[in-house]
Amino acid sequence: MAGPVKERSSAAYVLALLFAGNLLNFYDRALPAVVLEPIKEEYGLDDTQVGILASAFVLVAAIAGVPLGRLADRIPRRTVAGWGLFAWSVFTAAGGVLTSFWGFLASRVGVGVGESSYAPATGSLLSDLYPSERRSRANAVFMLGFPIGTLLAFFTAGGLAVAFDSWRAPFLIAAVPGIVVAFLVLRIREPERGAAEPVSVEATTKGPSVWKVRSVYGLILAFAGYNFAAYAIGTFLTPVLQRYYGLDLVQAGAVGGVVIGITGLVGLLIGGRTLDAAARRSPTARVQVAVLSLAGAAVLTAAGLAAGRDALWQLVLFLSLGYLLGVIYLAAAVPVMADVIRPAQRSGAIGLMGAVGYLLGGAGGPIVVGIVSDALAGGEAGGAAAEAQGLKTAMLIAVPLALAVAAAGMLLAARFVKADRDAMLAGAQA
Repeated sequence: MAGPVKERSSAAYVLALLFAGNLLNFYDRALPAVVLEPIKEEYGLDDTQVGILASAFVLVAAIAGVPLGRLADRIPRRTVAGWGLFAWSVFTAAGGVLTSFWGFLASRVGVGVGESSYAPATGSLLSDLYPSERRSRANAVFMLGFPIGTLLAFFTAGGLAVAFDSWRAPFLIAAVPGIVVAFLVLRIREPERGAAEPVSVEATTKGPSVWKVRSVYGLILAFAGYNFAAYAIGTFLTPVLQRYYGLDLVQAGAVGGVVIGITGLVGLLIGGRTLDAAARRSPTARVQVAVLSLAGAAVLTAAGLAAGRDALWQLVLFLSLGYLLGVIYLAAAVPVMADVIRPAQRSGAIGLMGAVGYLLGGAGGPIVVGIVSDALAGGEAGGAAAEAQGLKTAMLIAVPLALAVAAAGMLLAARFVKADRDAMLAGAQA
């Protein structure tokens, strides 16, 4: 299918193609959040069940990410990424066809398995296309798929659902470009592992266990904290805007697109250059910038989520600024991991970071916020007003705290990253 590997494809082409796949990745992820209220109404779900629906996707993606990451260390990474993209596109379409809640849940599990292949394989691939001092910019371009894909979902999914009089329509439409891009990814001619390192590294040479690299613990903690906050926002921002601020589905989708999409786009454009400039000074400096970004994000998201019903502008302004700073960290996560892990182990290490981070963070965020929301609302006796207030308060408690935990994780990593980078390069020279 992929053809023989004769020479490597240009870095710019591969980056552009992987970006397109990542855009579809996050578009497909965001679809249920945008049309969550119609889904909830059709299936008769409460917020805890909504959290479980969102978290089932994350849990499966986390578990599958470890073996798929290790697989990408053993076979061509384009094979893992391309077939993963094909699989999640097909399951996205299935979500628009299946008519029972359990069928829809199963389709989201399938999407999670497919998408879990993408980050480990592509993260390792990009690390061999770009040297350390350029990886944050390359990763930022790749991660632009996150805000742009999410932005497109928030801006288009509600309109498509209204135009076709069905929340299922966006799921069917989204699958088509995914299948096309999947076959293009399968035809990438990828570089040798370790090709971008300053010293020669044998592609098959393994280093010490990932768990013996001390900065890995802080990187995983930061990734978990960030994803706790990001998945909570991604799952429940639209319902907060509808319930608490009284917006309709299309309006809520547009505001959510501004908060998550536009600010994420700006954050990555700023973050890539800023983080690479810091990396040219030292590996530790890039991590320190990420620490400051996450700490600022915690403060600003708290200010945004504290906004009252008559202060929607406060929510949009401060939550957007907080989201922007959080996304700057995201441009550092994979490059810092690549700085301290040998090329032959990078897909597995990135998969491990994703697995632990998503299990503790991405899955925990929607479930914890949903449980706290239902508890604060007091069940059916509380009424719509209590349900709206309960969800907003749950977000105010959980999101800033998770971002503070992420900042602490990167602060821990900053203590060890230089020594771990030096040890990795010394091992490469041995």
